[in-house]
Amino acid sequence: MKKLFLLGLTVAIATSLQAAGKNARKNVRKVANNQPFELNVAHINDHHSHLEQERMTLKIDGKDVTLDIGGLPRVGQEIKDFRKNNKNTLILHAGDAVTGTLYYTLFKGIADAELMNVINFDAFTLGNHEFDDGNEVLAKFLSALKIPVISSNVVPDKGSILEGKWKPYIIKNVGGEKIGIIGMEVVKKTVESSSPGKDIKFIDEIEAAKKYVKELQDQGINKIILLSHAGYEKNVEIAQKVSGIDLIVSGDTHYLLGKEFEKYGLKIGGDQYPKKITSPSGEPVYVAEAWNYSYLIGELKAKFDKKGVITELVASPKLLLGDDLFEVKNAEGKKVQASKEEKAAILAAIKKDKNLKIVKNDETLQKLLDRYQKEKTELGKKSVGKIKEMIPGGSENRVPSAKNPEGSLATTLVMEAELDTLRNTGTGNVDFVLGNAGNVRITIEPGDFTYDEAYTLLPFTTNTVYTLEVTGAEMKQILEDAIDYALTGGSTGSFPYGAGIRYEATKDGKLGTRVTKVEVFDFKANKWVPIDANKKYMLATNSYIAGGKDGYTTLGKITSERGGTNTYLGDDKIFIDYLQKHKELGRPASSNVKFKY
Repeated sequence: MKKLFLLGLTVAIATSLQAAGKNARKNVRKVANNQPFELNVAHINDHHSHLEQERMTLKIDGKDVTLDIGGLPRVGQEIKDFRKNNKNTLILHAGDAVTGTLYYTLFKGIADAELMNVINFDAFTLGNHEFDDGNEVLAKFLSALKIPVISSNVVPDKGSILEGKWKPYIIKNVGGEKIGIIGMEVVKKTVESSSPGKDIKFIDEIEAAKKYVKELQDQGINKIILLSHAGYEKNVEIAQKVSGIDLIVSGDTHYLLGKEFEKYGLKIGGDQYPKKITSPSGEPVYVAEAWNYSYLIGELKAKFDKKGVITELVASPKLLLGDDLFEVKNAEGKKVQASKEEKAAILAAIKKDKNLKIVKNDETLQKLLDRYQKEKTELGKKSVGKIKEMIPGGSENRVPSAKNPEGSLATTLVMEAELDTLRNTGTGNVDFVLGNAGNVRITIEPGDFTYDEAYTLLPFTTNTVYTLEVTGAEMKQILEDAIDYALTGGSTGSFPYGAGIRYEATKDGKLGTRVTKVEVFDFKANKWVPIDANKKYMLATNSYIAGGKDGYTTLGKITSERGGTNTYLGDDKIFIDYLQKHKELGRPASSNVKFKY
């Protein structure tokens, strides 16, 4: 009896403890469910094969300081630190990993893929430039990429080489919570300016967003991120028109968001990082973009209530800086290495600033990049094609003169390459192109023309092709501005050269009176015709002068007031592809400029 009593007592105690344990776990879950869920998101976009750190001048502690910035090894180290210092992390890339530097020209995205794999992004969405070299090159890039690729509105036909290379969305289990991440591509720009195969179908961005948000919600998922290369303005529109999205991580427009970045002498694309929008259902949606070229990483700490609504969001975008080089201007205005005291003051100012961070390069990524840098150095000596004769360019040939009446024929040749490429790819139905002589840095010598020489000729890899609509009258004024700036002490680099457009001008006179004749090429009639002052034309130029730099004030005003389209195609890549296509190039038949000096 005693044994039976003790056995019963033991069972009773065990049962009681088990019940207490269950109740305790219920209570823990109840407490946990009443607590906000914290999600930490780090993101980049549009690194465009800018794998190495680059030099930039920022205003820090009241001084112009030239220092190293960005590079994927630095991005990788910051992401490693981010994962270590935060719980429940997601690392996202909003597209346009490729196109823009010699790394892409030589390795077609494989170098990018290998570094991205080491960083181990949780998701990557397709950008328009992923399609620049067609389906086959993209397929090889995606095969090398070992991270999840998502795009909801790009649909390959059955049997396409790209079939199965990505999914519309992924569902990530983060800290016990399911997070839906939908990929999105910019449609118009990809179709018109890149080279997707005919076996690729594109769905409207808003239509796709609504479809896949519902699909995720039907699975009970109430925390949804749109990883979208649709561009900032389109992403704001999506936030305004589609309910159920909590965060949109944006790419394509290369916007540096946040008014606080103006103090470093940088141009911003929007006042707020992130932008808060109210969805049709009355819930908050946040739109964030992280500039470009691996210079900056966006960091967001979001807290969700049990309904999946963000109740609190803390933003920490950071410029990623090196500390090996600090150059400042001396009393004579020349750049010199900062003194020990100056460097200490700069470092102290950076340490106090939440948007600036000194980050060491990740060793694993740097070793991998070193291997590609070595190959790039060797491959840079490879020939792109042949040049038949000397083609004048560089600073001594910017403005036509008695010694060289045709001026920078090298600039004219680059403009011809751009016009041919843009018209053959259908980029915005371009009528003519215009460029500044200062963008083309050297005379092109006869013989083999190497990759290294291409990037010496056109070194400004951040300078991309920009298209916009102008009237004939505005075009004449743009030429007047540029010539006046070149002749009156601004910079001879502003002197304008074009293709599909030609003009006559005189050195004598004043602003508004020097250009005496302007003609454009009528491609349908196959002849030159006078420019029509009232007609609208599609102009292609570079993003630098489109922003009003180098004396192009009228052009900058038009861009500011009416906008345009940055294709993010580099003139360096365009010229390399053009020479490879033709195999051999000589001087243009004639300059498109007749200048009375």
